[in-house]
Amino acid sequence: MKKISNIIKHYFNKNLWIIYILGFVLSLIGSFQVYHGRYDNILKEISVISVSVLKLFLFVPIEGFTKQNPLAYELAIWVAPMSTLLATFSVFNKSYTAIKLKLTHFHKEHIIVMGYNDYSLSFMKNYIGLKNKKKILCVLPERTQENDIKALNKLGIITSHIDYMSGMNDENIRVSSEYNFASVSTIICFEDEPKNYGYLKLISELISKGKNKKEKTINVYVNTVNKYIKNIVQHKMDEIKIFDIKYFNIYDLIAYNLVNLKKFKLYETSGLKKEYFSFDDFSNSIGTPNILLIGFKNCGKSLFELAVNQTTINAKENMKITIVDRKISNIIEEYKATIRELKKVTNIELIDGDINHITTQNKIRENHRKNPFTAILFSTKNCAESLIFMDLLGEEIFKNVNTAVFCENIWENKPLIESIILKYPNITIFGELIDVLNFESITNEPLEIKAKEFNTYYNKISEKILNNPEQNISIEEQWSSLSNIKKDSSRNQCMHQNVKEVLLKKIAQIEGFSSVEELLNTWKAMIDSVSTKEQINIIEKNSAMNYMSALEHKRWNNFYYMKNFVYSEKKDEVNCTHNSLIDDWDEFLCSDKREQVIYDFISVLSVK
Repeated sequence: MKKISNIIKHYFNKNLWIIYILGFVLSLIGSFQVYHGRYDNILKEISVISVSVLKLFLFVPIEGFTKQNPLAYELAIWVAPMSTLLATFSVFNKSYTAIKLKLTHFHKEHIIVMGYNDYSLSFMKNYIGLKNKKKILCVLPERTQENDIKALNKLGIITSHIDYMSGMNDENIRVSSEYNFASVSTIICFEDEPKNYGYLKLISELISKGKNKKEKTINVYVNTVNKYIKNIVQHKMDEIKIFDIKYFNIYDLIAYNLVNLKKFKLYETSGLKKEYFSFDDFSNSIGTPNILLIGFKNCGKSLFELAVNQTTINAKENMKITIVDRKISNIIEEYKATIRELKKVTNIELIDGDINHITTQNKIRENHRKNPFTAILFSTKNCAESLIFMDLLGEEIFKNVNTAVFCENIWENKPLIESIILKYPNITIFGELIDVLNFESITNEPLEIKAKEFNTYYNKISEKILNNPEQNISIEEQWSSLSNIKKDSSRNQCMHQNVKEVLLKKIAQIEGFSSVEELLNTWKAMIDSVSTKEQINIIEKNSAMNYMSALEHKRWNNFYYMKNFVYSEKKDEVNCTHNSLIDDWDEFLCSDKREQVIYDFISVLSVK
């Protein structure tokens, strides 16, 4: 019933102009019929007719109800004042809504949401639904439609406008001051690229020029679609000191949620059972992840990029991945243009075709028989198509292989999903936007805290091991001094800790330690109070210590390669070059970068 009422209300409000026009037309025709021909002077007649029209709208018709008037005039007596009432109510309602919002938000803490689109609207609805203490201030460009503003106001969201084209003009400064931009602790930007970066730059300048100076940095989260643009501009964005900018991608969040599910694993290793291992023994017994990825659009790319980090488990071998999609050769060539050293990160095999075609299905079967897949990832938009494909290929592939299927709306496909799971209980369904378009997922505070702690630990151990002078600065100060690339590196290192932990548990068992902590404490003691040169010698001679250091170095290399870095004797973040990108571990140990092995080992020691 409420839904029907809302529909009627919507169409009534949308067509109010018809009543206004009808009232005016009836008033004009009726007044003309009553007063035409009564006066010799045409100007007098026009004046009387005009006043009559005006008085009809003001509830005081010149001709009373008791007189016999033309039909048009009689109708105008009712329709014209009704138009006035509706117009007055409309204006009052707008004022009432604005005042109510102002009062609701008065002296309340805010977060700023920039932009109005499907993503930002879903986020704001989720945020409000969870009844967060902080209110939302949605900052919109001048061109925003009135209906969109009304929709936000109805949700209890206060809005303000910034004329981004005008830059630091008086009106923009006034708006930033009136809505107290400087008081916010969080900004989440959903604007389109690349203008989002320009918008944020202006917002930062408005805050800096404001009367209320910002003492603490503002946490800024920027939705990125084109990661290559982000890689280009992030160095310039790092210069905005009042902002601590974090970049997020919707599909990256979805992929991250998947790999953090306990029931889903991208890899499994049953090796490391001997009492003694050489470096090569480690590599051979661990094996190599072999992934099948169906689809290479938005979600597929995010899954691929995360898998590069989370499947780095073999220090000598790259992850193997078979990618299936229509025109995949062209797609990969475009992708390679933004990641120049992609071939150093993973071994890619392509199957060009539609998963509904028998030829494509046969190729997948053949690849699985030659080298069984360790995990299967579906990233296509059509969840039903993915599930039907699974059923067609059957138990030969999917019965014993961890499989994840992307599905934006699980409820629409629930009967089909439940039916397929009866056959293949190892399936994980993931991908609902509601799971990631929320404050907790976007800010990802647990990972952020972990990354900051790791950075502090890294600096502290570096000082101790390398006898560097101690830095007496806070965790936040240490973190804010980093470039965004280095922050991202710390985040990826923390995400990889669970991979290292799997190996360290097995090493601890082999070497007779009760826990990973005991093993790492023993390793710390072995390199404590000796020179850096001797530390490296100890690490190199111990096959387990050596392997874990090599593994971290490979993961670190992969991270920078995926950021489009290449090797150069000169280290330069802006031009994407680094002098430590040496792939062969033995070559690295023999190079002038040998002492940097200790940094890789520190990352191993940080595993909790």
